[in-house]
Amino acid sequence: VKFVMDDSTTLADLLNLNLHNYEDEVRNIVDKSVKEMSMEKVLKELNTTWATMEFEHEKHPRTGITIIKTSEELIETLEDNQVQLQNMMTSKYIAHFLQEVSMWQKKLSTADQVISIYMEVQRTWSHLESIFIGSEDIRKQLPEDSRRFDGIDTDFKELVNQVERTTNVIESTNQPHLYERLEALQKELALCEKALAEYLETKRLAFPRFYFVSSADLLDILSNGNDPVT
Repeated sequence: VKFVMDDSTTLADLLNLNLHNYEDEVRNIVDKSVKEMSMEKVLKELNTTWATMEFEHEKHPRTGITIIKTSEELIETLEDNQVQLQNMMTSKYIAHFLQEVSMWQKKLSTADQVISIYMEVQRTWSHLESIFIGSEDIRKQLPEDSRRFDGIDTDFKELVNQVERTTNVIESTNQPHLYERLEALQKELALCEKALAEYLETKRLAFPRFYFVSSADLLDILSNGNDPVT
């Protein structure tokens, strides 16, 4: 039965449909319409939210390059929206919106993963930069790892310039191969961290009193050539 409802539709027209004889079918149709309208509203809100969501930036003190800051609002919104999308995927009324919901799931999941590894790489780079580039003593003691870090430093700064050009969170984090590049940097940084930790351990073995000194203070002592004598 085809029925078109417009301004000329009357109550009598509705009664003539005998909808009371199809109570279950009508209830299912109404329920489906309500659920689909709710999904449509959520997806519109997602589009509006992420069209304007941008990273915050600040300058790195030593190098002056732009580093990313993530606000609490960004992280909370990202988490909440991913939960919303997951709930939508479990709905039996998802069919009409499946493609769009899947697209948003992929975009937000990628953003989540990239932000997580980016912040870790950025934090580790910032810590090691002042050591492997700012300390001549470390560069002399760990020449191979210093050269390794020089390569990391170049690659990271190139990546920063690329990310900086796109401030929108979704566009920035969903750039092709970005996660893989960050993953490679993370592995290289881990090797530098390991070499540095082993170097500090040799100093502590030689001078046990260094076990009572933090790694940061020990690096400062060594960089200034203040090795104690036995």
